[in-house]
Amino acid sequence: MNLNKSITASVYVVNKDKVLLHMHKKHKTLFPLGGHMETNEVPHETAIREVFEESGLSIELYNNEEPLYLGRVKQLHRPIHVLLENVGHPVENIDFIYFATTNNDELNPQKGESRELHWLSKNDIENNESIEPHVKAIALEVLNTIK
Repeated sequence: MNLNKSITASVYVVNKDKVLLHMHKKHKTLFPLGGHMETNEVPHETAIREVFEESGLSIELYNNEEPLYLGRVKQLHRPIHVLLENVGHPVENIDFIYFATTNNDELNPQKGESRELHWLSKNDIENNESIEPHVKAIALEVLNTIK
């Protein structure tokens, strides 16, 4: 079966009432950190790896679920949202959206990653007309969720 879909994970990282967005090299607009899932990963592992590669940050994924004790079955981190992106393009993305926190605001992206990373306040996001509507809505949601 060929679905022409790729699986991605995006992370809205919060520190000190600000959310981290970066200038996406391909799309030339602000996006959360994230990228494509590798074959040996599940989505939340992709989220953690991509944040580290793109920012150098260690994060803790936000999770308001009660842990389940399932024997040999493993409970995965539930994403906050699952979006279908690039609708109508040859390959669409199924994007698992996570919220996360970090205690560090010093950024150190790996070689080849965007150097344009920005910690943005609620006011910064509300007043920036160039942020895509879905990014703006979720960035504001994370700032209202994680205090």
